[in-house]
Amino acid sequence: MTFKRDPELPYQKLDEETIVVDPRSREVHLLNETAARVWELLASPRSLDELAATLGEEYDAPAGELRAGVEEVIAGLRDKGLLAGAGPAAAG
Repeated sequence: MTFKRDPELPYQKLDEETIVVDPRSREVHLLNETAARVWELLASPRSLDELAATLGEEYDAPAGELRAGVEEVIAGLRDKGLLAGAGPAAAG
């Protein structure tokens, strides 16, 4: 299974964080450094394994922790409706 960010959503990259705006729900989401990096990587479809492997090259952390962290970020982005085909607008 691959994941991709919703290309319709505007976002602004700050120093180490990213702000994503969802005009449908009028919500603003602040992504921390790790979530912001996952958001960047999701410009094109990627699997959990691909995301964990890429982050593994960038961060000095055990593979299991990285994968768990990526799963948590993906779940959070999905719950907020920020992934393509995964938001309230896609329901029904």
